[in-house]
Amino acid sequence: MSSAFGNGDGPHSPSPSHSTRPIGAQVLLLTPFTDDGDVDERSLASLVDHVIEGGIDGIVGLGTTGEFFTLSIDEQAQLMTTLAKVVGGRVPITYGVGNSATSVSIALAKHAQALGGEGVMLQPPYYFDHTAASTEAHFVAVANAIDLPVMAYDGGAGIELSVERVRRLNELAANIRYVKMSIVDPAKVAAMRAGAPAVEALVGDENMLLMGLRHGAIGSTVGWSNVDPSAISRVHRAFEAGDVDGARTVLLREVVPAVSPCITAKNGWIRSYKEILFAKGVIASPATRLPLTPLDPIRREEVLAAMRELAIV
Repeated sequence: MSSAFGNGDGPHSPSPSHSTRPIGAQVLLLTPFTDDGDVDERSLASLVDHVIEGGIDGIVGLGTTGEFFTLSIDEQAQLMTTLAKVVGGRVPITYGVGNSATSVSIALAKHAQALGGEGVMLQPPYYFDHTAASTEAHFVAVANAIDLPVMAYDGGAGIELSVERVRRLNELAANIRYVKMSIVDPAKVAAMRAGAPAVEALVGDENMLLMGLRHGAIGSTVGWSNVDPSAISRVHRAFEAGDVDGARTVLLREVVPAVSPCITAKNGWIRSYKEILFAKGVIASPATRLPLTPLDPIRREEVLAAMRELAIV
């Protein structure tokens, strides 16, 4: 495993200050593949340029949207290194380090720190033991291995973290201080703010973006930022300026109608987003790795037709 883990030295690896909070639009970056299934570094660079030029505030790499679960550990480490080089310090990067093996998450988290990452995102171990004791031990071991902030993932692999569990994690390791909230329950953001005040929340679902921000979230981590980073960014800019009506208009006219046809079937949204980006010329192939499969022809046709109606492609 060590072959892909460098020391992070180089111009792409500044000494992290850890002072930048993951506010605003944090894109859950896709991982482009070639038709042969290799990581497509040229398309990755194109995608990074696309989202940064669209106004996103930060990148979250190797999350579910990034298909980390289809990558070997060496591939994950290499992709982290490549992403750091491609971004080149233009925006902060949070690296997903999720794995059911705590030792693997620790190795990836240390690599993220060596690369100058702003933080790491970590979900509960998703395969075997979901007890409170094992979840706490997993999070604390990873958090104690690094100096970076840790973003707990509420809803990763369908595993929900209660407000009380998040508060307890922060009490055990003070650098567990952010939580990505993907369970579609905007009011839980307010409950998290009240019940775990040392932990700041980010909205993890497009449909509850504005409600989550109104309940106190400091930013978002959503996949649609890959496709239309400008729209997600403009929701945030309007909200930050106190223009709730303007934020709502962008969300309801440009985001919700576009996301809807991409999520009409379970587990098809990653491929849908890639098909759109391929049609836009941002990436060279819409390929995903198994177990993700291509869209059936009718669904693909309808997704792209909807994007044409919305002037996205």
